Amino acid sequence: MSNYKVFQINCNPELAELLIAELAEIGFEGFLENDHGFEAYLEEEAFDEILFNEIIFKYSVDKSQVIASNIAQQNWNALWESSFEPVIVSNKLIIKAPFHNISEKYEYEIIIQPKTSFGTGHHETTQSIMELMLKMDFNNKTVFDYGCGTGVLAILASQLGATNIFANDIDDWAFENVGENAGYNKITNIDYQKGDLSIVPNVEYDIILANINKNILLKSFEQLSKHVKQNGMVLISGFYETDLPDLLNCCQAFGLNLQQKVVTNGWCAAVLVRQ
Repeated sequence: MSNYKVFQINCNPELAELLIAELAEIGFEGFLENDHGFEAYLEEEAFDEILFNEIIFKYSVDKSQVIASNIAQQNWNALWESSFEPVIVSNKLIIKAPFHNISEKYEYEIIIQPKTSFGTGHHETTQSIMELMLKMDFNNKTVFDYGCGTGVLAILASQLGATNIFANDIDDWAFENVGENAGYNKITNIDYQKGDLSIVPNVEYDIILANINKNILLKSFEQLSKHVKQNGMVLISGFYETDLPDLLNCCQAFGLNLQQKVVTNGWCAAVLVRQ
């Protein structure tokens, strides 16, 4: 049996997102977010030290903030099961893994296979944007989930009544995970594709969901504004409340104006309206 290499990388959330995307490209299979940054996992024989060090050097990560260890393969499933507790949002929605046995019933239930902690609902950004979604009317709406990750937001949009949903992500693991999670939840109206904004159909959506990060949002507002209908909404998250003024200064130039926001532990989610 193969052992897994584990790297604890201490860094801020925005850098963590960039590093996770890069590490996924060189074979890392799983990621666990924590208070200091994240843990990255892959099979020991798949580890390429040269490629790993190139990524660490590229992003100027202090090597003292990268801590390596090993775990046995037989502990892998137990690690996931012990690390992922169900998430409750607004007392209406439960997000759980296939191995959770929960008897209590909620209005909405989403099953997510936890191959990475980003997008399982545990992070404040995901919970905040879902809190906003639960208060909105998705009936017969068209939706674009930008940078969909596990597909959890697209799945919730479908459960809330959205008719047609397009979802994209640049990562292979996300592309595979969305289809798997849609199957777990018996969702059939999500068209998910791998790629950036260039692959988005040339249509306007009623609602766009963008739980990414500040820098990507700043670069994307112009194009996102072209994909949302007049009076349509763009829900954004993945940034701190202190970043909101910079984001608003940028998006207002493209006709996107703040309607409301929620803040959880310093993390922010906001609803923008195209006017």
